[in-house]
Amino acid sequence: MLAGGSPHAHDFAATGAALVEMFSDLGHTVELVDNPDVAATALGSPSDEPDALVVDGLWWRMLGDGYDRWRDDHAYSSPTSTRAALTSFVRGGGGLVAIHTTPICFDDWPEWGDIVGGRWQWGVSSHPPAGPVRARLVAEHPVVLGLPDEIELHDEVYGDMAVSDVEVLAVAKRHADDVDQPVVWVHRCGRGRVVFDGFGHDAASLRNEHHSRLLGQALAWVLEAD
Repeated sequence: MLAGGSPHAHDFAATGAALVEMFSDLGHTVELVDNPDVAATALGSPSDEPDALVVDGLWWRMLGDGYDRWRDDHAYSSPTSTRAALTSFVRGGGGLVAIHTTPICFDDWPEWGDIVGGRWQWGVSSHPPAGPVRARLVAEHPVVLGLPDEIELHDEVYGDMAVSDVEVLAVAKRHADDVDQPVVWVHRCGRGRVVFDGFGHDAASLRNEHHSRLLGQALAWVLEAD
């Protein structure tokens, strides 16, 4: 579990703890780290490499005047070694569950979007403040098995992201006049299975009955061997 990064808009300590509790209760052994470079070292360890990586955080360069107060403490640029470890892990068959802010991470590494299946486009992508959201299922898949056709929760909807060749499982709108935005998808990166869950702004969202079921099934799916 890689959880942390800039706290200016999200309480990653709380969401990371909620995810660790959730997955531990499902019987998984979870190790929590808050630095991508530390996670990358574990991914490359022959003896300690995990079966899956869950990402819940925001590590980026924090460009723009609006982030001046946080930049010195939280700005992050991804070194070549971390990029290589993350890429090798997923393409080699490791599972990845990418939560909420993950497509915004590593803004100096465009290929990260290929791994996740989509990326935030600065100046194009947007989201409204957190509020009531209704997500609609648009496909059948083990990740959304047993869920109602519509899921209601309090969260943010990210829109106008650059999305690659993925299978969209759920959509939602940012506002009444918006087009459907993909908010949950799956795809393959090399031999690795990837699930993106666009929700998870706070711990309450993660603990939503239907959302927590989706997350448990997402982790189970990326852990399956082909």
